[in-house]
Amino acid sequence: MALTVFAGGLAAKQSFTDRDIVHFLTNVECLEGQFDTWGTFGHGFNNNLTLGGPTPIGARKANLSDAVLLYMQEVALNEQGHALFTRQAGSDLPCPPIDFTGGFNKYFGAAYNLTGGRTIESEFGTPFDPFANDENFLLSVLSLEELGATGNKGLVGLLGNPVIANGVAGLATSATAQATVQRVLLWQRRNNIVRPFNETVQQVFARISALRDSLDGPQIDDQGLQNTDPRYIAVPANYINIIPTDIRGLTFSRSPEQVINIVTLGSPVGKGVFFPEGLLGAIVTPFSFNESRPALDSFPPTSSNKVASQMSTEQIGTIPPSPLLPTNVTGELDLTQSLTGQLDNGTAATRGFEIPPPGVPFFSNATQVAVALPLAAAGTPPAASLG
Repeated sequence: MALTVFAGGLAAKQSFTDRDIVHFLTNVECLEGQFDTWGTFGHGFNNNLTLGGPTPIGARKANLSDAVLLYMQEVALNEQGHALFTRQAGSDLPCPPIDFTGGFNKYFGAAYNLTGGRTIESEFGTPFDPFANDENFLLSVLSLEELGATGNKGLVGLLGNPVIANGVAGLATSATAQATVQRVLLWQRRNNIVRPFNETVQQVFARISALRDSLDGPQIDDQGLQNTDPRYIAVPANYINIIPTDIRGLTFSRSPEQVINIVTLGSPVGKGVFFPEGLLGAIVTPFSFNESRPALDSFPPTSSNKVASQMSTEQIGTIPPSPLLPTNVTGELDLTQSLTGQLDNGTAATRGFEIPPPGVPFFSNATQVAVALPLAAAGTPPAASLG
């Protein structure tokens, strides 16, 4: 049995080494960390982290309130630490060329289905400025942060060196904690208007969540600031969604190919958006790990009643040749996130869990949530009225 799992791990890695995976991490941490550091402190990484990599296009200090700056300074220092980990783990590649200005405008533009030469500036009169204020900066930070959290978690099973794997698990938990703080800050500002879109924070982030979900395969692994989907954990009454998870409380994972597909908006060669010249290293396209998925889902190998990951390999499938539009993503059609879903009161019965008799293995519970009456019938107040 141990041999089966070990062989699965080898198959997942294919021809990539732990060093290749650490190099992939360098690209992602340079993107996240430099954005957070520039926006918070007004300067970039020290050379021991960039190793001669260029200053990102459009980098500058963000216009942040004292309340947000207090939190984001710690996040930025954590992200510098993440980049330091990749250096200590053996990465000797410089930070790649990165574009903040064009990157975020293309990224957010895609969330608004702007195609065929249409841009945020052409549609809304002015470009999106990720450094303009608390709302813009937090939305931009979180749009990348959760790629780090899910992407780092997805790497743990691919690494052969347990010391490096443990370190990457630490990156994932740290990034998840940071994303939680950012979601809290955005939740507090959820009804504030974001320029130039003239939509609320909650609406704009719902679009970003839908965009990310549309670019990493057919499974649902992204959620907005509110979650009314009864297949996942939905808090009674206000449906606040500060820690996006599956029904078992597991945070989501992404493979390197899924992360690359998101940050390059589906570029088959892995170039564009935030990485105008592409990523550096061996793992640089959205198709590097297509064959690894069966191996990643090999635990436990003796029972089809248990699922170790959030989704089966069949559910994950492969990334479509062209990305779906965010408005086509199941669960994100309602960009206002109004409470029109179905009631989940958090009880075991509502969620379809059965208590097994004593001594019987706990195998029978499905992850689907049984639902009660629609919220409209239950008299739940609209999102805007919630404190």
